[in-house]
Amino acid sequence: MAMASHACAVHDLGKGHVHVRQALSAPRPCRGFAMSRGHGLSAAWISTRRTLAILLPALLAGAPAAAINLSVPAPAAGSPDAGRPPAELRVTLDDNYPPYSFRTPDGVHVGIVKDLWALWSQKTGVAVQMMPTDWGLARQAVDSGAADVIETIFRNDARDLLYDFSKPYARVDVPIWFSADLSGITGVESLRAFTVGVKDGDFCLEWLTDHGITAFQRFPGFEAMVEAASRQDTRVFCMDDPSAQYYMTKRGVQGRFRYTDPLYTGELHWAVRKGDAKLFRLIADGFARITPEERKAIEERWVGRRLTGISPHLTDLLVKLLAGLALLGVGALVWVLLLRRQVESKTESLRAAVTALTASEERVRTIFDNVTDAIVIHDLDSGAILEVNRRMREMYRVGDMPLSDIDVEMLSSGEPSYTAKTAAAWRRKAADGEPQLLEWHARRLDGTQFWGEVSMRRAVIDGNDRRLLVLVRDITDRKAAQERMEYLSRHDALTLLPNRVLVQDRTEQALARSERNGRLVALVACGLDRFKTVNDSLGHAVGDALLRAVAERLKAVVRDTDTVSRGGGDEFILLLSGRPDIDTVVETVASLHEAMAEPFQVDGQELTLTLSSGVALAPADGEDFATLLKNADTALHHAKAAGRDTHRFYAEAMNAEAVAHLSTRSGLRRALERGEFLIHYQPQVSLETGAVTGAEALLRWNHPEKGMVPPGAFIPIAEDSGLIVPIGAWVLAEACRQAARWRDQGLSLSVAVNLSALQLQRSDLVPTVTRALADSGLDPLLLELELTESMLIQNTDLVMENLRRLKAMGVQMSIDDFGTGYSNLSYIGRLAVDKLKIDRSFVADLTRSHDSAKITAAVIQMAHSLNLTAVAEGVEDAGTLEALRVLRCDVAQGYYLGRPGPAEAVERAARQVNPFKVGV
Repeated sequence: MAMASHACAVHDLGKGHVHVRQALSAPRPCRGFAMSRGHGLSAAWISTRRTLAILLPALLAGAPAAAINLSVPAPAAGSPDAGRPPAELRVTLDDNYPPYSFRTPDGVHVGIVKDLWALWSQKTGVAVQMMPTDWGLARQAVDSGAADVIETIFRNDARDLLYDFSKPYARVDVPIWFSADLSGITGVESLRAFTVGVKDGDFCLEWLTDHGITAFQRFPGFEAMVEAASRQDTRVFCMDDPSAQYYMTKRGVQGRFRYTDPLYTGELHWAVRKGDAKLFRLIADGFARITPEERKAIEERWVGRRLTGISPHLTDLLVKLLAGLALLGVGALVWVLLLRRQVESKTESLRAAVTALTASEERVRTIFDNVTDAIVIHDLDSGAILEVNRRMREMYRVGDMPLSDIDVEMLSSGEPSYTAKTAAAWRRKAADGEPQLLEWHARRLDGTQFWGEVSMRRAVIDGNDRRLLVLVRDITDRKAAQERMEYLSRHDALTLLPNRVLVQDRTEQALARSERNGRLVALVACGLDRFKTVNDSLGHAVGDALLRAVAERLKAVVRDTDTVSRGGGDEFILLLSGRPDIDTVVETVASLHEAMAEPFQVDGQELTLTLSSGVALAPADGEDFATLLKNADTALHHAKAAGRDTHRFYAEAMNAEAVAHLSTRSGLRRALERGEFLIHYQPQVSLETGAVTGAEALLRWNHPEKGMVPPGAFIPIAEDSGLIVPIGAWVLAEACRQAARWRDQGLSLSVAVNLSALQLQRSDLVPTVTRALADSGLDPLLLELELTESMLIQNTDLVMENLRRLKAMGVQMSIDDFGTGYSNLSYIGRLAVDKLKIDRSFVADLTRSHDSAKITAAVIQMAHSLNLTAVAEGVEDAGTLEALRVLRCDVAQGYYLGRPGPAEAVERAARQVNPFKVGV
């Protein structure tokens, strides 16, 4: 006798699928039922069995048979799509959208939508593969064809172009949530001053963008957004009402937030790719078979039931049902006894199989979690991390962070060659069948970094060959040891200075650069005088400490681009590269000897050392390291033979120049102490009245042996050595005292003092000027500081701040040699300059060169247009003076109007009405 069709539903929880098998005839029962092998059954018993198949779950709730899935009706014949349905339907959806779709704390996917599709599968006989993932990946899956259906999707015009949507099956309010301590947030217009938290890829992001909101803080999921809001990392965020209520209640923070009226009410749909009508009808027909009661039961499971009374009609129906059950009790009892025996046998077999499988899984998990390497399993298609072991969580310090929140970018150091983009390239190579082994600079979640040895290879896991197995071994200690060994192979173990191997390499590089830029390279061989005496008398420990102190002092003298190396014993090698001229080399060598003159404090003892050095210059004294070092050693021997505590150049001509340079430098240092400096003053004359209005202070050096030394012979050396700073402070104080004396004698004469670039860049310039004015009692308006254009090119913050503070005191500012430097007018306005001094080269050719005359006239006109005083330097004859008067220049100075001399000469001229007959 033919039996009614039945469908058996078997849930495969391990893979997240729902498989449905159709039973077409009586001889093949559903899995879980055992057919009798005895004689044929009577028609009455067959009818009784059909009835029991429907009622048995209610009768035997809690009995072993209650775990068996009963048959459900097959798809109706003759439906619009009566053709063969697909073997499996792939449904992708967001796994972070409670109560419709979310994961339990142990990672199991649950929710209303999953249960509805499981029921759909039973109704249609089509297996369903649920693909819960990040919402952005879900969109990509259905767009790329990796999934057939997308669930829990909102509908808009843009998405209508891509998908065919079902009728809505739920409505969801979407408000703006905000911290309870905020106010004034009423809707979309009030969000323009805030950064709004949104779930990446969520419909709310599109809606807010369409309404003019552009400042977003993106989160991978709703739970991450609620966690950030509870930490006050985000104050305003957009989230569907059910998800917000779920995650806020889960964290116990629901009282800390308020919300606006809904921005919009979204409707949930399922959708397929545009134009797939056959698939759309198949899905719609399946859901049409789900009754409202069945749908309501699923929703109440996840949302909860409301309390209601039992209707009289339902009571009457229950009484009739119980009466029928009583009549069928005897027959059911017989069948139950038969079934119980078979179920107990099957149950025992399944229990043994599950026990064995559990033990096997536990062994694998124990090994997986206790290996010393981190293990990461990636999905080849999305790159997502599917599984990690305990060692990985410890190594990267990610704790219990969900795998969906972990990405390669946050675990990479981000340095060049160690970025997420580079990691993706390695994964692609491994995916193509090329196993990879590499060293990787990784970052832990707490920000610390470490080195890992990474092995990647494609693998088949759980029957899926789209997997990438990655093993990571922490090799930080090994890398540190390698780097230490490499470092020591190129550095001195005692002083940690570069050794001869490294200084040779750097010398060759410096010589190659020198060929291109034409700059000097110097190799200096240094030896400590009588170091052996210290070592023998005080011991090697003190000697080693002294060598380390010497190394630090030598490094402090040279530039960062130079190299200090220890050659062995008490010998050091210095590489001075990129020097513009011999003077800078001499300055550095002189600084080395001065630095050594200071006593050393070693182990509570004061030790004094001297230094001998020999210098070889490239390319004159050699064009390779070996030649330069040999010649520098030769020069060092000459220095030691000359009595030690000195230096020698390999070339005799260089020795003579260096000796002269050092002689001038030493003389300058003593000149200030011995009072050998004096100031001459050159008058500045008004071209309108002919009266003396001020004077420029000019430094002179009266050497006890050489007599008056020209400024050009010692000023550059003073600037290079830094002595210009104390000398300049002395000039400033002396000039202010002289101007104050003139004022006390009834003469209101200003005094102009030149500043050096080094003075202008020092932080003590303003206190120095303030002290000079205070000590002399001079009005700041009578002090003029002269700057050159080249100083202002540097335009550092300190320079600008110094000039601004000096100008605020009332000190006058003038630009010297105007027209020969940068000639940028922007700094004139920023500094509020008072005077422009026309360069003497233009003034000297004023009557002989038409170009000089035009430049001079232009500078004077520009100065007047900016309300500045125009001053001409270098007036040597009456013709030049008259030409300047015609051009309406304001002030002039030069030999024709008075040579630099003692202050008394300026005073005598200032007491006359027109001492130089200007305009007469």
